[in-house]
Amino acid sequence: MLHTFFRRTWIVSGSLAPVSLAIGMAFLLLSKDRSQAPPPLRFDRARMYDGGLGGGAPRPYVVSDDLRQKYSPTRRVEFHVACSKDTSIFLLASGVQILTPTGWQMLSEEYRGEIWRLKSGVAREVCVERPEAAIWRAYLRYGTEMKGVPLIKAQLREAWLSRSDSNWTGKAWGGGRWTGANELFSDEFTK
Repeated sequence: MLHTFFRRTWIVSGSLAPVSLAIGMAFLLLSKDRSQAPPPLRFDRARMYDGGLGGGAPRPYVVSDDLRQKYSPTRRVEFHVACSKDTSIFLLASGVQILTPTGWQMLSEEYRGEIWRLKSGVAREVCVERPEAAIWRAYLRYGTEMKGVPLIKAQLREAWLSRSDSNWTGKAWGGGRWTGANELFSDEFTK
């Protein structure tokens, strides 16, 4: 009987060792420091396109900004945000900074709180109100989508805190996870 017990213990521990080793190696390989750099985004002032017959340049695909109607057409300035590959960002805010003798100061900021699924070849429009200041620029504050080990850690922590593991895609906990405090600035403009 004692012989059978040791044999079963050996079989169980012999089976658990390779499984534990495989899980440990997977976490070790996944946990290498892979900092999540912000995606390569472009933030340019929108160009005017000739809409007349005989054609100018074709108008690119642009998703209009919800704030377009907020600003007067005479004071509104449109920008396009584009990317070279499909990516997702959480747009926290957009705004305008002015150059002062002490450096760049925020003049206005609009809270956005929007998830943008950016597609290559499709620009997102961002509208701001042009200030009276001599030198100004527009900016965006955003976070990037978590992936890999940081995402797994965040989901495990949330599952532990909520005592629920009902959905491992992240959608049960708010539609994804976002990280970082990234800023994107336009070129500088005068008037």
